Amino acid sequence: MTISAIHRFLAITVCTVVLTTIAGCSSVGPKTLDKDQLDYGNSIGNNWKNQMLANIVKLRYVDMPVFVDVGSIVSGYSMETQVSGRLGFSDNFLGGDSQGMGAAGKFTDRPTITYMPKTGDDYLRSLLAPVEPKNLLALVQAGYSAELLFTWAVEAINGVQNYSGTDRTRLDADPKFYELAGLMNEMQALGAIAWEFDTDPDTGHDVLLVLRQEGVSDAIKTRRARIAEIMDLDSSVYKYRVIYAPIKVGPDTLSMQTRSVLQTLSAMAGFVDIPAELANQATPGFKLRGDLVRPFHVLSGKDRPDDAFAAIKYRDYWYWIENTNMASKRVFTLMLFLTTLTNNASDNVGPVLTIPTG
Repeated sequence: MTISAIHRFLAITVCTVVLTTIAGCSSVGPKTLDKDQLDYGNSIGNNWKNQMLANIVKLRYVDMPVFVDVGSIVSGYSMETQVSGRLGFSDNFLGGDSQGMGAAGKFTDRPTITYMPKTGDDYLRSLLAPVEPKNLLALVQAGYSAELLFTWAVEAINGVQNYSGTDRTRLDADPKFYELAGLMNEMQALGAIAWEFDTDPDTGHDVLLVLRQEGVSDAIKTRRARIAEIMDLDSSVYKYRVIYAPIKVGPDTLSMQTRSVLQTLSAMAGFVDIPAELANQATPGFKLRGDLVRPFHVLSGKDRPDDAFAAIKYRDYWYWIENTNMASKRVFTLMLFLTTLTNNASDNVGPVLTIPTG
């Protein structure tokens, strides 16, 4: 076989292989589905946490909290390929055969992401209005810690005051409030307390606190008696109606003064560490007694943390929640739940998204 024949054979073989490979390529869309869903989901979750942390830090500096939602994500892919080949033969004795080939490809990933700032009257009301007791207690009924929820989302129960969510001059809670929250948590763990959400035909109220009557141990009886004593309730009653009110109204009624989302965020902001040089630009933080452990803690520093549950940079400093601080992580996750429960802003109005199809 002559050298020119070998060249022609190689050129034809290479072109055939390239064309066969391109023809056998399947759509790239299905292959990216699982990876895209996980990656975008993780990114949205991390962004949500960091945005919440940023707003908590902003409130400590008396700055305006801003929430921006991801409206939609349209992930678009395109792949273009081009193959060319050239073979030439000459009858001239002095002329030579010519061969040539070429291939080109282009892959494009062009996602379209829309963002929607949370604004309007409905959204402002969702920040300023107290969380409805039935929404808060639904989390308790679902297994969320009663102690955690009462400590952060409740200002007072039957007039027994928690530490203030906004008033830094009243830093400490009534010790009975913490005792009450702990007893509620213990009763929840023992299965001796429950919440009913059906409308009671006698009182017309949507939420009732129900205490177990059968198979009650002495330990449960002792806790029940102490709960009734702290809240000044009739200990002979096993059903109490639950209402929103700042003060006690009767021996068979549990009055809960719940906090708004803004109050809870402000309370959390009181546990953010502020650099000494910026102390005059921020509101005072909470100073707990020496025997109390900080229920929430956001650290600060010049350097970015290596391993953080959430971290943001604000005014040239980093602020973060340690990944090993389980108490702070639980409180922070609770705040994410509460913002979802109270979000009454309309999602029907959004930006118009145009996707090219040609």
